[in-house]
Amino acid sequence: MSEQSRDEPRDAPLNPALKSETETVYPTGESSRAPIETTSAKENEGEGWPVAWLLVTLVGVGLAVYFLL
Repeated sequence: MSEQSRDEPRDAPLNPALKSETETVYPTGESSRAPIETTSAKENEGEGWPVAWLLVTLVGVGLAVYFLL
């Protein structure tokens, strides 16, 4: 038996499981709200994070200097 006489068609995809079975069409006339309209952050919320990251950075640099010397 040669490879050409197999039961599979010659133009079959390499992995038939990946073949798309349905085609989805999304409406282009409708749009969702802008992301800024869906946020729930309040004013002055999260302003302490730069200070927290500064402290973490200083501790990390301090430990690195300590272990390298």
